[in-house]
Amino acid sequence: MFQKKISIGLLLLILALSAGCSKAAGDLNLTIDGQHIVVTHQTYKDIEAKVNQDEEEDFDLPLDYLFYQNGVPVVDKITIVQGAESSSYDWAEIASHTFWRNTREIEINGVVYLVDNLLVECGGFDEENVHSITEIPLITARVLDIPFMEGAASSLLPLESTEHVVWFFLDGFGYQQFMTASEQGLIPHLFGLGDFNEAYTIYPPKTSTSTAALLSGLDSRQNGIWATGIRNLEVPSILDAANDAGAQVRIIEGSSTPFNYPGAEITLSGDRDGDGSTDDNVFTNAQTAIEEGIPDLLMVHFHGIDDVGHTYGPYSAEWESKVAEIDTMVGQLIDTLPEDTLMIIFPDHGMHAVLDEGDTSLGNHGNLVMDDMAIYIILVRK
Repeated sequence: MFQKKISIGLLLLILALSAGCSKAAGDLNLTIDGQHIVVTHQTYKDIEAKVNQDEEEDFDLPLDYLFYQNGVPVVDKITIVQGAESSSYDWAEIASHTFWRNTREIEINGVVYLVDNLLVECGGFDEENVHSITEIPLITARVLDIPFMEGAASSLLPLESTEHVVWFFLDGFGYQQFMTASEQGLIPHLFGLGDFNEAYTIYPPKTSTSTAALLSGLDSRQNGIWATGIRNLEVPSILDAANDAGAQVRIIEGSSTPFNYPGAEITLSGDRDGDGSTDDNVFTNAQTAIEEGIPDLLMVHFHGIDDVGHTYGPYSAEWESKVAEIDTMVGQLIDTLPEDTLMIIFPDHGMHAVLDEGDTSLGNHGNLVMDDMAIYIILVRK
């Protein structure tokens, strides 16, 4: 992450003195924690082309893309400078309503600003050694002795080889949500379980894009999945490697798959009992998969925390009930797993509360804010 700190006043003076010779008139001066970057119109066009897959439709390009392209996982604050005037904003308050309209044109809450300088203060974890969701397939491949991501490294390795790996995929139950739930005593089975590691997901923090990173071991800047709506990887995945190695992979999903899983045996659980949730059916199908003989890699994807968070909001009574329910389910599944199994427990992203009047959703995710981007990786060996 970029190194802090330099005062905004000093930065403005430096930028004012250097603007004439550092960039063309149409370029944007971007400063991230004191590091200066010139953003050209070609940069804008390149990012827009990667993200906008349908040029016939109107498209809003979130400003988050510019920050993530330059290595920022979480934004704390931004300051926009227009001539001698400057305005500062808490990123969490404006992120979902801030768009990049052109190289120097930034829209915030419906107002378009022609910006000379854009100053960014990063947020996130205090620790330097923060992990990534992209490390999960690498760890899985190494312990199952599957050739994949050769040459890649993780400080979570080395680990001893194991017969089986189980991914418990807790949709929408990010780091901030996990910490709150643990303080409230909602997750007695998950809390204190195994080796807990702080991590970031990828941008945009959505289920389909995060799943692409989970399968490929690459983030959106590398695997080409920059936006939702794309369901196929054009780079190698852990599923391809497992198939080539003759390893069995089974995936227990809800009503549908967020991404295509080539070569895997897929069980769609659905809401067979009509109770409004797929989690109980995912749990039953996971139990059956374990009883029938656990494959080399088993993924169990619980969707309910994310679903309830969108509808009622994170930290609502309904959310608390769902978190406690899934904690119990995961605990029961862990008890039935055979010896020589490595369990990896993780979310795809977190969630922030939506406070806008008239919004039909009380929870959402998709921005470079701690609530959305901060996750964890729990490693448990049985």
